Amino acid sequence: MNKKTILHSAVALAAAGFLTAAVAGEDAFSKLDANADGAISSEEATAHEALYKGWETADANQDGQVDAAEFSAFEASSAPEGK
Repeated sequence: MNKKTILHSAVALAAAGFLTAAVAGEDAFSKLDANADGAISSEEATAHEALYKGWETADANQDGQVDAAEFSAFEASSAPEGK
């Protein structure tokens, strides 16, 4: 393999990992949003221990629900180091 092929392969693998993580996050949000209204209520959050315990942080705008952007930010901030 030449350097160009190796570089393209590395970029493709990194992109695939990023997309997999993004889809997994969307899937988790969709599963928690039981009534599919586009937000996770505090009641729906009881199905996700970390979200329920970190509700005050996750609900960044303090409107009583966690939208997809807030959920993504919460997951990113609570992800273990190195992931």
